[in-house]
Amino acid sequence: MPINNLLSELGILPLRAIAVQSMLLMVAIVLEAMVLRQQLRLGYRTSMQYAATLNLLATSLGWIAFLALEAVLPLALRSQVISYVLFNRFYTNSWHDALPVVVVVVAIAAFFVTYWIKLQGLLWLLQLLGQKPAENTPEAIEGDRRQRYERARRAQIEGRQGGTSPRALAMLQANAASFTAILVLLLLINQSGVLGW
Repeated sequence: MPINNLLSELGILPLRAIAVQSMLLMVAIVLEAMVLRQQLRLGYRTSMQYAATLNLLATSLGWIAFLALEAVLPLALRSQVISYVLFNRFYTNSWHDALPVVVVVVAIAAFFVTYWIKLQGLLWLLQLLGQKPAENTPEAIEGDRRQRYERARRAQIEGRQGGTSPRALAMLQANAASFTAILVLLLLINQSGVLGW
């Protein structure tokens, strides 16, 4: 393939969007790996592998959902969404005034849907690797009374709720940390115009 054809083909790729997505994904993986390592007492390598797998799963499903939903949106809203995703700006049209509310509602929904996907992915990943979740195993249910008492007492001291799974709480904290960091990075990018947008 001649170099001119290759460059013209690359010109239609949303390289900025891909670069920003990759950067945000790496930040999310590192932060979530730190939280998973600390909360679930995993090793460095294991926590990074879990975080990378869960984030790639959530990102892939998110892009599939985005492409499916984008096709059924009204034309004016679709142009706003595509403009924001690819060029980080909104056009002035009938949706322009309602966009802040729409963005906040979509961000909140994305947080909880992503959390659910990552939590289910973590449980599937543990089952796939032959590590059943501790709270569902018969051993945990029929465990030693003394160990359960100590665990409950420790959880009470640490301020945790009795019915909350440690994995669910760890994934919620990891997801909150990565979403907060991504929000801060997007605000910094928009304020400073780092990428020329």
